[in-house]
Amino acid sequence: MNIQKYLDEAKKRGIEPYQVSTSLSTEVSVEVYNGEVETQQIGSSQDIGAKGLFEGKQGSFSTDAIDSLTPSLMAQKVLESAKFGKMEKKEDYFKGGLKYKACKKPKNAFQEADLKQLRNAALGLCEEVQKRDERCKKVTIGLSMVSSKSSKFNSLGMKCSDKGKVFEGSIEIVAQSSEKEPRSSFCSFHSMESLDDLISQARKKIDEVISEAVDFFGSHAIETKNYSVVLSRKAVGSLLGTYLGQLNAKSVQKHLSVFEGKLNTQIMSDCLTLKNVPHILSPYSSSYDSDGYPTQDFTFIQNGVLKTYFYSLETANVEGIPSNGCACGGGNGMPCIVEVENGEDSLSDLFKKMKNGLYILSFSGLNSGINGQTLDFSLPCEGYIIEEGEKKSTFSMMVAAGNLKDLFSSVKAVGNDNDIDQQKYIPSMWIESLMVSGK
Repeated sequence: MNIQKYLDEAKKRGIEPYQVSTSLSTEVSVEVYNGEVETQQIGSSQDIGAKGLFEGKQGSFSTDAIDSLTPSLMAQKVLESAKFGKMEKKEDYFKGGLKYKACKKPKNAFQEADLKQLRNAALGLCEEVQKRDERCKKVTIGLSMVSSKSSKFNSLGMKCSDKGKVFEGSIEIVAQSSEKEPRSSFCSFHSMESLDDLISQARKKIDEVISEAVDFFGSHAIETKNYSVVLSRKAVGSLLGTYLGQLNAKSVQKHLSVFEGKLNTQIMSDCLTLKNVPHILSPYSSSYDSDGYPTQDFTFIQNGVLKTYFYSLETANVEGIPSNGCACGGGNGMPCIVEVENGEDSLSDLFKKMKNGLYILSFSGLNSGINGQTLDFSLPCEGYIIEEGEKKSTFSMMVAAGNLKDLFSSVKAVGNDNDIDQQKYIPSMWIESLMVSGK
């Protein structure tokens, strides 16, 4: 790509500064349903976007068509949209000059696979799942190999890029009881090394994904009351994203955050330490944020004490401090990858410590069941009844209600089972008390 040509076209039109972002990915993928190949494809996608200031107003444009005319087209479209854009500051564009920390690479070189190998692996995994439990009536296996490249550059001298390769997979099942009751479950997994490693990761998930369906045949609501509760990794992850949105520095500066003015105060249980870890070995790692600013490794909650908010260049400039590399677009800030530090207890240890209560496996209704401003929530849930430290039976058709501030402040212990859930590495947690309504 001729970077200078893009910058020259913007300069001709008086756009300054001018920033361009590119992404390119290639994917080999296959999906198998009940032992038959449903889809298989080899394809690529590309995207390029730009933003810039004209007479102090910001314009933007993006397209997936990249050819010799793109530099001129993009600059013209940015100019046109800037006439109707809002006023922005040149200082909110990164000038470069800082070092980018490289993301961690796998120990072994990435071993590519072709479509035939992916297809055979998916068919084999589908057969394994079906043989494991005859109640699995519908089994869908998706496997893919993805290569990606991304870059940013601007007229002020900023230039950065990342690239990576990953195998991704998923298992989705619909099980059916003898009474024809259907239950579904889903899991995902990945490998940054090889297809063999991806298959190994999948096999570790098979029993879990089957149990999440078949264990709940005939489950029902239980008594309404305050329960001591252990939350699964999945359940914690579904709640934590909304909570962390309140630490966006832009929300704080606009007086929209419940954590405004809470720096260096206790906002979570002292069991909890949370870090931004953008450079670990992960498909989500990145050496730069949406501003092109270097991502940073830092602890933002230390033993429950809030240490910092998530800043973009825009919000950092408001306070006259350096950005911490958390820009995610529009001046907002969110961590790249969150890691909740492990505790000392296994999941079974947490059950034994709790003795009697509930193990909430998952929440649903997340889009409408959490108030992003107050952090109040009311969410359908299901899971296991724990008696004398052991799983005894399942429950469903229950609703858990409370406030996320109170919930994360009442964590009594953290598990040692930290694992990935999208862009979060999360362990299970024991919550002192939670209102769960049913009968």
